[in-house]
Amino acid sequence: MNELTISSGGMEDGAIHTAPAALSIHKYLPMAVLYFFLNSAGLPTGLFYTTILSPLFFLWLYLEGRRWLTLKFLVCLSPFVVAHFLLGIESPLYYVRSSVLLWTVYVTVHALYWALLKCRNIERLFEQLIVLNFCAAMAAVALIFTPLQNLLWHDDSQTLAGPGRVLRLQLLTSEPSVYANLMSPLLIFTFLRLVQTPSKRNGLYVAMIAIPFLLCQSFGGLAMSVAGLGIALFAMFRSLLYQRKALSIFALAMILIAGLLIVPNPISQRVFQVAVGSDSSTYSRTTFSFIVAYTVAASKSLWWGVGLGQGKLVDVSDLGLGFSIGIIPNAIAGTFAELGIIAVLIKFVMEFYLFFRMRVYTNTFRLAMFVIAFIVQLTGSHLMNVQEYLMWCFAFAPFFPAMNLHKYHRSKIAHA
Repeated sequence: MNELTISSGGMEDGAIHTAPAALSIHKYLPMAVLYFFLNSAGLPTGLFYTTILSPLFFLWLYLEGRRWLTLKFLVCLSPFVVAHFLLGIESPLYYVRSSVLLWTVYVTVHALYWALLKCRNIERLFEQLIVLNFCAAMAAVALIFTPLQNLLWHDDSQTLAGPGRVLRLQLLTSEPSVYANLMSPLLIFTFLRLVQTPSKRNGLYVAMIAIPFLLCQSFGGLAMSVAGLGIALFAMFRSLLYQRKALSIFALAMILIAGLLIVPNPISQRVFQVAVGSDSSTYSRTTFSFIVAYTVAASKSLWWGVGLGQGKLVDVSDLGLGFSIGIIPNAIAGTFAELGIIAVLIKFVMEFYLFFRMRVYTNTFRLAMFVIAFIVQLTGSHLMNVQEYLMWCFAFAPFFPAMNLHKYHRSKIAHA
């Protein structure tokens, strides 16, 4: 059988593995497809298949020797439980239900993280997801004038002022911004690989992930991805000076982005609408969320919050912000509302501690993912968001060692 040599994205630094050239399916691809494409398909809002499967994930982790997960979870949560009990819990049922839901998120993220650590070729998994996603996006384009439009596309006309309909690709996810966050690691990986190793093949993968990303018109996701890539490229700037192809790719990308914004098209139209403040969802995820979070937390304790699941019991309709209850579409604001200032401080301290402890700054992919995850938590997401936590896993785990800066600097300077 013919074989294709593929560079490993796994744990071994610089390892090379082989895989069959003809339709070699990565062993984790079925689970990746479930997570990427189908996680919320056909389920009520807020429920995911990964949540339903969390007991099986827990059993697998237990058999893998990870036997103290629940105890660690309870130890970390116990100070907040004690504080909320002393402050008074309005709905014990909501509190227990939210605690169990948080446990399922904890187990799911731990299982995905552990599986990726054991995966020896994440690069091939990413490539196969990119191809499947591109095919799904092109199928959605072909079906845009059929009854399936409402299933695969989101009409954003109600949140954006202006003439005409604004259709955004979301496939089977809950909304386009969620779809964009799912694609962010794939976009970062492909673009950085193209800069590091310019080739037609790598350029093709960038195009296959960039087109669906643009079709979803999540400019929050695009801005965060550009910020992450910008920081990563700045970190490798010294090496880029020795690589004319990489500089050409960067210049071409800037020209294409400028052209996309200048030439009249649905994407440039929406950029203009967002820029002039016509997108009400932007304020809901940022400024309004923190105002609501303060009101919710202040009803019990600014330091400890109102308690898990209790935010939805607080009436905030009198604030005049479009919120009727304290369900907050912002991870930091939601943490502040239900777990207080103490939890927010712990979260920030742990993020920066792990940034230096895990030497995130030594790898371009991990550095970009850290920047994106940090911005995501401040501009959207929520306390139970598996996607955000998985972004942090990509930032802190030793994935894609070929993108380590010290190796890249030495190789490019040596060939200069």
